[in-house]
Amino acid sequence: MAAHLSTEEIQRAYIKVFSGLLILTVLTVIAAKGLHFPESWGAIGHILHVVIGLVIAVLKAWMVVYIFMHIKFDNPYIRVFIYIPLFLFSVLVFALTVLGGSTL
Repeated sequence: MAAHLSTEEIQRAYIKVFSGLLILTVLTVIAAKGLHFPESWGAIGHILHVVIGLVIAVLKAWMVVYIFMHIKFDNPYIRVFIYIPLFLFSVLVFALTVLGGSTL
């Protein structure tokens, strides 16, 4: 693991992710407290709030997995065993929620 990277490069990556997480956390708070859509938008405004929050959460989760769980520093073939199940899970969630309709 990380045999070809120097300690300074790894520390720089950690600092970048930490800074990115701080910025995204501030954006989350701004989106939750300061972002208001007009009432005339109705349900679309609520959906936009959820989508914005989920996009920020996914970005933060990806940053943590990629750097702090050392996916960036490991063998590239290991990423295949992470990205393919995540993609399939995303397709499944999309199919069950958006395409599935309300069956419950």
